[in-house]
Amino acid sequence: MLFHACYLDWAATSPPDGDCLSEGLRAALEFYANPSSLHRQGAEARSCLEGARARIATTLSSGKGQLAFTGSGSEADSIPLLALLRQVSKRGKPGSLSTGEPLHIVTTAIEHAAIHAQAAVMEAAGFSVSYLRPGPDGRVSPEAVTEALRPETALVSVMAVNNETGAIQPLAEIATAVRKASERVGKRMPVIHSDAVQAFGKIDFRPEEIGLDCASVSAHKIRGPRGVGALWYAKAFDSFVVGGGQEQGMRPGTENLQGIVAFACAAEKAFDLLADLQSHARVLESRLFEGLAAIRGATVLPLGRRPCDPNYSPFILSVAFPGISGEVIQRVLSDKGIAVSTGSACSSRARTKTRRILDAMGIPEDLAMSTIRVSTGGLSTDSEIDRFLENAEILYRTLRT
Repeated sequence: MLFHACYLDWAATSPPDGDCLSEGLRAALEFYANPSSLHRQGAEARSCLEGARARIATTLSSGKGQLAFTGSGSEADSIPLLALLRQVSKRGKPGSLSTGEPLHIVTTAIEHAAIHAQAAVMEAAGFSVSYLRPGPDGRVSPEAVTEALRPETALVSVMAVNNETGAIQPLAEIATAVRKASERVGKRMPVIHSDAVQAFGKIDFRPEEIGLDCASVSAHKIRGPRGVGALWYAKAFDSFVVGGGQEQGMRPGTENLQGIVAFACAAEKAFDLLADLQSHARVLESRLFEGLAAIRGATVLPLGRRPCDPNYSPFILSVAFPGISGEVIQRVLSDKGIAVSTGSACSSRARTKTRRILDAMGIPEDLAMSTIRVSTGGLSTDSEIDRFLENAEILYRTLRT
């Protein structure tokens, strides 16, 4: 297939699994009724839906919590944030009941646009938002989170794996620190949420064991279909967007049964093969590091990252080619049939071209703007890595002269 020629942009989306798409199509054809209908056909569709829900939930937790299906990981990210609007709608303004100050959100400066942009909307609506900067390693410390807490803090949202650098955030330590800090001052616990789109199916991720209240995941990052995501939550809360009451009232709209069944298939495969997928990714990561070390000037970011570092996902690697725009490198590689990116696909068409995440880490602008992201998956091969390295070395040498 064409996209397997040299596809190294798995963090943007993954080639779908044909068996999973077929399973979803069969479900759509057999269980075509609306799962909310009360007749027999509707009950059969409901049974299929709940079976798929249970399959995905098993890969996330040991039975605790619930799963609400959405149209994407980005939509799942927005639900906990927008729920704060529901909290304050009865008061007429976004103020804390205890202090009268605006409700407060703690997040990071390196979040995916699904959180970062939505937080800015909340800020414009009168909420207070703290955007925490990471260290040079791309990781946010638990101390930084607890220092940002206020009596009015209603939500803490920290991503699990950064979509540009692969940095794995210390979520368990953050959750523990937030709870201890809240108990110490006797305040109500904020909801702890994580965008886990780049973690689910790639690293060991169990939100209930980590201590999260909710987490967002997506199908198309793990070889499932586009257009379906989910929000795992430990305890129900009032969603801001309402309608027909589907998904326990968390997300209105008739469920995408075909996509959900295919999602369940992809989740099970990723879960069953997790150890093998990680091992394969580490081999490719080491091969990338070795090859990039031979390209004079090529710089892996964050500075100091080494192969098989447990603080980073082996599936994502950012590398700078100083002196050449990352967009130029990406475009020329594309002309050679090699797919890489300059960051999140969701932000690639933004009018203002910046490298927000690398800037938040303190990476100099000239280095940040020369960076591309290489991301791998279960179908990635040694030959793809070698092809990328060979072409990157030639192009970099040629373009610099």
